[in-house]
Amino acid sequence: MFKFTRHALAAGLAAAVLVLPGCNRENAKIKEQTEKAAQAGQTQEQIQAAGQAQQQALQKAGVTDVQPNPDTMQLTDDQRKALEDRIKNEKNSSYQALLQEVIDKDKQIKDMNTKLDKLKSELPKPDVAHPGESHYGLAMRFLQKQGVGKADAKKLIDNVNIMEKLAPGMEVYHFYSNGVYGTWVAKGRARISPNELNRQERAKVEGERDTALAQNEKLQEEVSDLATQKEQLTSDVAGLQQEKTTLTQQVSDLTTLSEKQKTDLNSLHYIVGNRKELEKQGVIIIPIFAKDRAGAKWTNEAFANEVDLRTNDSLTFTSADAGVTKIGKVNVVPGSLVKDQHYSLTIAPDKQSATVKLLDKSRFTNEKVVFAVSE
Repeated sequence: MFKFTRHALAAGLAAAVLVLPGCNRENAKIKEQTEKAAQAGQTQEQIQAAGQAQQQALQKAGVTDVQPNPDTMQLTDDQRKALEDRIKNEKNSSYQALLQEVIDKDKQIKDMNTKLDKLKSELPKPDVAHPGESHYGLAMRFLQKQGVGKADAKKLIDNVNIMEKLAPGMEVYHFYSNGVYGTWVAKGRARISPNELNRQERAKVEGERDTALAQNEKLQEEVSDLATQKEQLTSDVAGLQQEKTTLTQQVSDLTTLSEKQKTDLNSLHYIVGNRKELEKQGVIIIPIFAKDRAGAKWTNEAFANEVDLRTNDSLTFTSADAGVTKIGKVNVVPGSLVKDQHYSLTIAPDKQSATVKLLDKSRFTNEKVVFAVSE
């Protein structure tokens, strides 16, 4: 996921930002708008959380005649005054504390609403996702309204991270200025955040993969049973010998395929190369203001090297492997892999080799990684 700052990622929202070569002023403008969109989305989630806490305090206090505004989560002036009067007249300290908590939360919510209103006044109006709408479709519609042709709009969208799925109520911000396009997705009034939705979709894919593996194991058991029956019959029926040979070969092929699949699913697939050459080949893209990312030639066939993570937790490569005279710096792609959290990297004193220690093997299982080396 591309980003301008770590703070934007920490906001817990899903963002897709495009940075193209060209006018730095336009890139800076979109960067500023994106950061404000991140702050607005984070503030909106904080308001929702504070509103839930306020509602819980009201329920614990048994207050049923006070309902905050569902849009702003704020109390009216009359409601606030009524609660303050109850606090003054109430002798039960626990009850007073609950009512005071409601008043305090309301002040927090009011301050955050003021902040949110200011941020949104400085941002373009976002699209609110409706059932069945896609991030791609909303982006295409926005760009065409800006006078961008369909073909050019498609190229712009292809260069940003687009969410595969949107939940109703999510807010999609669009930024466009002089050929530079960026987009940002915030939770809005959706019941789920963009990051949580992405995690659920990823879990769904992983579940389907696990189901396929289970079915494969079951198939192996069935093949094994058939092989046993075949061997018993071949001792009595010579005419079945050819069938036995054929079935035995099928079992061997299935077993080989299964082992290859297991190895692939439990391995890290990687490329080591000269960073500039990898960019020329189209394997990676080196943006100006962001981390290196996958290019058009980021294909399964390109990742010929692999490490079986069932038996290994590190890999070593040389300057010769990378096509350089010495190893000065190693960029790890994708950029979502965090050094000293997911992996550690040690370059030998003579700069002729480097060792990568896989600290979180689950992040590298059946994944493609590029180690782009610079001198």
